[in-house]
Amino acid sequence: MRMPLLAGALAGVLLVTLGGCGSDDEAYAPLRHPFRGATLLLDADSPAAQWQRRHDAAWLDPITRTPQARWLTGPEDLTEVADGLADARREGGLPVLVVYDIPNLDCAGGGARDGRAYARFIDQVVEALGDSRAAVILEPDAVAAECFDDERADLLADAVRLLADAGQYVYLDAGHSRWRGPEETAERLRRAGVARAEGFSVNVSNRQSTADSHRWGLAVSGLVGGREMVIDTSRNGLPAPPDDQWCNATPQALGVPPTTDPGLERVAALLWIKSPGESDGPCGRGEPDAGVFSPAQARALIADAPWLPASAREAARAASAPVT
Repeated sequence: MRMPLLAGALAGVLLVTLGGCGSDDEAYAPLRHPFRGATLLLDADSPAAQWQRRHDAAWLDPITRTPQARWLTGPEDLTEVADGLADARREGGLPVLVVYDIPNLDCAGGGARDGRAYARFIDQVVEALGDSRAAVILEPDAVAAECFDDERADLLADAVRLLADAGQYVYLDAGHSRWRGPEETAERLRRAGVARAEGFSVNVSNRQSTADSHRWGLAVSGLVGGREMVIDTSRNGLPAPPDDQWCNATPQALGVPPTTDPGLERVAALLWIKSPGESDGPCGRGEPDAGVFSPAQARALIADAPWLPASAREAARAASAPVT
């Protein structure tokens, strides 16, 4: 059922309860719109920025001078969060964090050991954030994955609840526009606790166009109480590759830079959630492991980005090849 957003003092309050099990029975929480007027935090110590400093690579500026999300893939990543939060408080920026440690990650056996370990990790994330506030992208691909089931839905719903109750702004990942239909996606999001979330994320680490992502996201939003979406534009500067190629696809290009004022219906922000230049994995070609910064990938993303000035694209092309 499509629910319009309410105006005035009642904006964002859902007055309808959706049927079903678990969190489906909860009324939708009021929207808080954390991105409105916010400044996104720039991580000056990202892997790309570190590589740039070591190699005096000014051609990387289109990536390193653009705010991006920081990924939390387990308890070991929490040790660096404090510095980022201190930067956010000092600079008045809004951090964007990605929690990515669900058991059976990518349906390939990775992530937290089990549900109990995952619950502890979420508790640790809440503790690490403390009184700071962040936009949290929760578990890319977990809802859309083939291995989504009641156990996973309950783990996600508990994570949404704990993070939201701690004051964090949660965006539960929905997948992308060529994966599952809006109806199935919405049903899964409801089971996974989207009623307590600020909204959902679309196109994380994928390359679907912003226009297609928005159309699909609007259909999903209409089925989950008008929740807002954030769209990952980090690598969608060119048309999506054929045959759903996802692993270091070619050609690819940076998408438009992040903005907290996208001017699109029910889109809270356009973000770079996947860090551009980080590998998707070896891809059977001996490329870097997933999450490892690849200068060659970064160079290709910059060189083919149609919105960048010609001088920036040419500087990337002129970088010595191969870039290591």
